[in-house]
Amino acid sequence: MDTNQPVNIQFVKVSIINAINEHRRTVSFCLVVIFIILADSVFHRFYTSIIEFLNIKFGIAIELHQLVDLGFAPEIWTGVLAVVLGTLIIVIAIAAESTPRLIDLYMKDWLSLFFIWFIVLASLHAFVSMFYGKPMGRNSSIILNTYGFLTLSYVLALPYIFYILIYSKTSNVVATISGEILKCLKKMTHSTIYGAMEQEVIVERYQREIMDSLDQLDDLLSFVEFKETQSDLIRQIGNIITVYIKGKSKFNNNFFRLTKAIRDNATYRTYTEQQYEEMQDSASFYEVKVFRLLGNSYIKMLEMNRYDIASLIPAELVDIGTSCIEANNPQIQNHINIRFNTLFRFAIKHAIRNNEPRNLYNLAFHYANMILAYIKAGEVDQTKVCYERIRFYGHEVYKNAKTNPALYFIVDTLTFELKKCQIAVKEQNWSREDQLYLLKIVLDLDQPPNFSKDEMDKSMLGGNNGTRRVQVGLALYYLEQGMDDFAETIIEDYLDDLAHFNENEFRKIVENQCFLLSIYGPTFWEDTDRGNMNIYFAPEKNQIQPLKEMVNEQIKRRLRKLEADTQYLTMEVESLLHKRNLQDGFLNDIDLEKLEELQHKVSLRKTRQIEEGEWEIENDMLYTLISIAFSDRDIDESEKDVIQSAFKYLLPDVNEDKFDTFFIATAQKYMRLENLEAQTQQFVISLKELNTHFDSDPVKLQDILFKFIELANADNFIHENEVLLVEKAIEVWKLEGGVRQDEKDCLVYDQKN
Repeated sequence: MDTNQPVNIQFVKVSIINAINEHRRTVSFCLVVIFIILADSVFHRFYTSIIEFLNIKFGIAIELHQLVDLGFAPEIWTGVLAVVLGTLIIVIAIAAESTPRLIDLYMKDWLSLFFIWFIVLASLHAFVSMFYGKPMGRNSSIILNTYGFLTLSYVLALPYIFYILIYSKTSNVVATISGEILKCLKKMTHSTIYGAMEQEVIVERYQREIMDSLDQLDDLLSFVEFKETQSDLIRQIGNIITVYIKGKSKFNNNFFRLTKAIRDNATYRTYTEQQYEEMQDSASFYEVKVFRLLGNSYIKMLEMNRYDIASLIPAELVDIGTSCIEANNPQIQNHINIRFNTLFRFAIKHAIRNNEPRNLYNLAFHYANMILAYIKAGEVDQTKVCYERIRFYGHEVYKNAKTNPALYFIVDTLTFELKKCQIAVKEQNWSREDQLYLLKIVLDLDQPPNFSKDEMDKSMLGGNNGTRRVQVGLALYYLEQGMDDFAETIIEDYLDDLAHFNENEFRKIVENQCFLLSIYGPTFWEDTDRGNMNIYFAPEKNQIQPLKEMVNEQIKRRLRKLEADTQYLTMEVESLLHKRNLQDGFLNDIDLEKLEELQHKVSLRKTRQIEEGEWEIENDMLYTLISIAFSDRDIDESEKDVIQSAFKYLLPDVNEDKFDTFFIATAQKYMRLENLEAQTQQFVISLKELNTHFDSDPVKLQDILFKFIELANADNFIHENEVLLVEKAIEVWKLEGGVRQDEKDCLVYDQKN
């Protein structure tokens, strides 16, 4: 910032102004003394002319003035002082009990200081005039004090008392403190203050003034119980930080240095030196102060059950965040995101402890408004970060809802808020990749990692609850917009819940969800903090029938996949039963619990038994892979992945649906061949068929052999049956070499023994 004055002159000017403000009581006393002396001198000089004028106009001769006796003055002035000071002490003392630091504010009020010093010094003027006025021939002082100072004091006493009563009102105290901070922020943009901040003493002076005023607002928020004042305080704090953000670029960079005023403040006393350095580098001490103040206030409002006041705090954060976007200040945006996440943590703890999700409901609305602001500004990265945080806290809520069912509604609410954001993203024409990335986060809200839904009440599972209803409503929107692939993605995720129901149950659930979406209107019959809005309403009712057709088609495909997965479960059951037979009918507690769990899952997935029919080369390929994987009577996820990847590698023209069909028939045949000898015989037959199919191509057969070896190594344990089957393949296909285990206990193929 350019300035026309040298830095030293600016420093002197600012130092003088600060000195005057710091010693207001002394300065006001001196000014009142000067005023009374000047008034007395001026009146005495023109006293004769004034008396002649009064004699001519009103017949009041000078002798009448000389007869005035000031004997009554002490009592009258004492009465004035008693009324004013007595009222002042009582009002300030009582108000200070509920309004901290009110006395400090009063001692800074120029008007009060001038008036109090005036009546005190004017009464002293009366005493002096009474004893020395007549002997000194200064009857003018008596007249001035009686008709001037005393009359003025009486006239102003009652208005001043009213002024003090109004001044001590908490809302006016809030306005006064806020006004001082705003005035200080505005002054720092002036060239004089800007230049003077080259001196650390000036920087420290303004930092201390702002921080002390913020602490005053914080104290008020802690002590005041009136809702009106609490809401006013929160709005004022939000307004202050908004003005600060808009003017921050105009401040001298020295203002952000961490002086003693910052280090001594209670907010930062627990900071490490590294944190101090980071805060100085990011010039963020003021934002940290304000956001921590708001965060502490949010906790207090939660504990006081002030839902409406607590909701104001994230609302102010949204306004602050919008100002940051306009000012292009990513550092403060990051602080706002951190604070929003912290509020979520507070609200979740409160909801779990008190079985009261109301604050979470309100907070979700405001967080979504912040995301919408990012979306409108094209902030893709910030939007993704916020989505990720919503997903994280959604998972926390969902897991705790198992013991606190009221929290399931919050997952519905989070899904609804992100649904609004998804619509906004579409309207802003973001890239398909970004939209799809965000959509998958929305679909993850009710799927916490490492969290089993098997023991949950079916009425609360995703297929049956409000979260899925909101997601299906979003699918209707995508169908309306011609984005069928996005609707397909939602349906695919929806059908994950099919694993917890049989087909008929799930179809009834789908019908029920579609029926509810067809009858729901935009309003609900009960009132909430956001009116009677119905979060489950979807206006695209004309897309319900096309959606049902898509769901039915995908159910068919998903059932095939579930049947294929059931074959794996059946193999695992067979493995545990085999283990029990080997142990004379005994299983340890872990294996027994796993067996019961697997049998329960299999019972839910009623699979049709496929009659033995046409057996194709794809069946032979799958049979060999299954044989090796299950030869140790165990099959894990790594082996499942290798089976599918190996099959697609060797037979790339077979799509996933056909793979599931082949796998079901193949796995069922494998299980029907109950003993290892029969299974091995079929394994040899399939090897011969593969040999014929690939026309005895050694290279192709060798590729298949490598897949066999990869499958044997998949579970990090080489079983002797796996080695025997791999060696059997080398023998049948008449390949050169053999297999061995290397130093890492991995099976490897040597082309020559």
